Amino acid sequence: MPADRAGSGDGDVREVAVAIIGGGQAGLAVGFYLRRAGLVPGEDFVILDAADQPGGAWPQMWDGLRLFSPSTYSSLPGWMMPPWDDASHGFPPRDHVVDYLTRYEQRYELAVERPRRVLSVERSTFDPHECEPLLVRTSHGDLTARVVVSATGTWTQPFWPAYPGAQSFAGRQLHASQYRRPEDFAGQRVVVVGAATPPPRSSRRSRRSPTRSG
Repeated sequence: MPADRAGSGDGDVREVAVAIIGGGQAGLAVGFYLRRAGLVPGEDFVILDAADQPGGAWPQMWDGLRLFSPSTYSSLPGWMMPPWDDASHGFPPRDHVVDYLTRYEQRYELAVERPRRVLSVERSTFDPHECEPLLVRTSHGDLTARVVVSATGTWTQPFWPAYPGAQSFAGRQLHASQYRRPEDFAGQRVVVVGAATPPPRSSRRSRRSPTRSG
C-alpha cells in the first residue's frame, strides 16, 4: 500500500466514494462491478483486507478442502475459474481456488490494500439529517467513504453454539475453522457436531485416512 495513501487521525483523511471491507470473493465481486461502472480502483473505491495475502478465507482453511461443485459453477463475474479435471481429480481443491482469486484481483487491477484491518465505521456527524461520509478507522490510518460495503464473511469470527455439557467436557473442542488435517486426530475418538458442508467433508476425510477416528 503506498505510504501517501495511509491516512492518519492527526492529518489529512483520505476520501473515497466506496470502501469495501474484505478482499475475499464477495469483496472482489463488488470491486469488479464498481470498476465496470467506471469507478477507478484505489481512487474512487478501495478494498480493505485484513489478511496478508489474497484468497479471502481460503488460505486459512484445511488442507484437503475442495469445492462442492465444478469450477464452472464457482466463478466470479467477468472471468471464469480456470478448468479443473473434475472427472479424474474431483472438484477443485483449496489451492486452485486461492490461485484463481489471486489472479482475479490482478486481472482487474482491483488494488486490494492489505494487510489493512478495519477497526470501526463511525458517523462523521451526529446529525441524522446530514448526509455526511462515514469515517472508516483502520490499522493503517483513517478514511471517509460515502458508501461502506461489508464483505467480511464469518471465518475470522466463527459461531460457537451453546449446548449442555460443553463447559464441563474435558476433551479437546475445536471449531471447523480450526481443523487442518485428519492426521492430527490419530488414535482418537472424534464426534462431529453439525451437518453443514464443512463437518461432513472433514469427517469423510478423516475416515479415509489410515488413522483411527470415530
